[in-house]
Amino acid sequence: MHASDDLFAQALTVAPADAQRVEEMIQDADRPAPSFGSPGSVDEMDVPVEGGWIRVLHVPCDDPAARRPVVMVPGFGATPEGFQDFYAALRGRAELYYVETREKSSSRIAGGADMSVSRSARDIQQALDHIGLPRSGDFLLIAPCWGAAIVLQGLMERSLDAPTVVVADPMHALWFPKVFLRFVAPIAPVALLRLLRPLVARAMLGDMQEPRQKERAYAFVYGADVWKWKTAAHAAWDFELLGRLGTIQREVFVLNGTGDKIHDQVFYPRIAAELPGGRFISMPTDESNRERLFGVAALEFARVSADDGLPRSLARFEKKIR
Repeated sequence: MHASDDLFAQALTVAPADAQRVEEMIQDADRPAPSFGSPGSVDEMDVPVEGGWIRVLHVPCDDPAARRPVVMVPGFGATPEGFQDFYAALRGRAELYYVETREKSSSRIAGGADMSVSRSARDIQQALDHIGLPRSGDFLLIAPCWGAAIVLQGLMERSLDAPTVVVADPMHALWFPKVFLRFVAPIAPVALLRLLRPLVARAMLGDMQEPRQKERAYAFVYGADVWKWKTAAHAAWDFELLGRLGTIQREVFVLNGTGDKIHDQVFYPRIAAELPGGRFISMPTDESNRERLFGVAALEFARVSADDGLPRSLARFEKKIR
């Protein structure tokens, strides 16, 4: 084992005192809230992008505990319902913008439009500009899973930026079989993929052991716009972050607290270490708390300014990766 591998393993070691503190923070964030995305819970805005429109959900806050707004970019095909716990943790405490990328069912994208990761990163910056959050302003950009991959791609290409960037469980490559992405997705008719959706979902997710994340994954699959999914997935068939992150010359916080079949914890300290300004934050909790944990961390970051860097409340969770 290389010395770095030993550091990465240590970074994922759960300290009982840390787990207890995370549990206390999560319990404090366990508050009732209306269904995220339901009428009256959000303001909707359509943002013009190349080839169509994407949707942004806005949750205003009249008396925020936070000093700055939170911008959230969810994962591949995710729906607002899948981030109910994230929304509940922030509601009434921080202003929230939830930016849905172009592979989401909510977008209005023309056939033949660019569905690449790079295009989605530029869309996010257009959404920030549309909202009125310039690169020189102060806000938090947090993105889990595939949303994190898009954000990191934008940072590499310098098409996207934010005062503070937190990537949670960043996906280094799209979690689908490469053979399917390269050879099946481009030629399979949408009607056939829609017909086979239950079989494909069962084959990929049937043995998943984490009940809450399994439930979320099935919901995303059945709520997907098949044409957008297959087109965006094919556009990312050879996408890989590992080995390319060294070009990002800025601070990026990598957050993790759980692992499951889709989100392999082994990669997250490695991704943080490959980023020249990467910092790894480990907040261990049960998989059922994953989205609430992201909300808890986002609120702590939003309570301080970008100049403050890592909030003192989260400093104990930073792990050595170099």
